[in-house]
Amino acid sequence: MSYQTTVDHAAIKTGQLLTIALLLASFALQRWEGVALLAVIFLITATVHPLGPFVLIYRLLLKPSGLVKPDIRVDNLQPHLFGQAIGAATAAMAAAILHAEFAVTGWSLVWVLIALTFISYKGWCIGCFLYYQLGRLGLRGFFAKKPTDRNVRLGSRPRTPAGQESRLP
Repeated sequence: MSYQTTVDHAAIKTGQLLTIALLLASFALQRWEGVALLAVIFLITATVHPLGPFVLIYRLLLKPSGLVKPDIRVDNLQPHLFGQAIGAATAAMAAAILHAEFAVTGWSLVWVLIALTFISYKGWCIGCFLYYQLGRLGLRGFFAKKPTDRNVRLGSRPRTPAGQESRLP
């Protein structure tokens, strides 16, 4: 049986831009607390997605004001939530390293987060890619959902907006 779900990629991209902004501000101010805050934001988003702070900013402020238009695509939310969980762990590790005053290592990890978030914003998500690779290795549970568009590389943003013809056979 085939099923299709949709994800608003405008909400994801908003979160990515806010993530980069928070990390850059933390670096500019040399404050580890912003990185720790990001870890909490990622954790909330991964576990209770509708209550994720960046999701709420998009849904309650940006979308109703018309500043950001929805971008609904045929996609599964699970890989994106997995990516948020990976981001939470990475940001928590960076915050702990910075708090322990290992600045070069901590800020290097923050810059890796910034780079990966930027790459994700441009269309390829390392968290999504890892999610599907772990599924291919046979892990079950929440790894059961596969991409619905077979013409898109694993980890890439789906090309088929909801409501349009899918390229599936």
